Amino acid sequence: MIWVITAMLWYHDVDKPKMTDYMIKSFDTKFECIEYTWENKVDMIDELLDMHRTLDGNELKTFAFYCENRFVELEEV
Repeated sequence: MIWVITAMLWYHDVDKPKMTDYMIKSFDTKFECIEYTWENKVDMIDELLDMHRTLDGNELKTFAFYCENRFVELEEV
């Protein structure tokens, strides 16, 4: 299991939030994920706004970062 940062994005005039994963880095523990988010929030926000400021012409209204666990299957060597 790994931990990744997910951004939940809310746009004006869009019914449901959009989810996007911040896949530049993954983490072994939830604590590492939260700590990274806390220490790198400005850079993450800049990147998020560059990539997701609009969706189909709708402006981003607000967003939230959170850490989420994922199961990955490892290939045998």
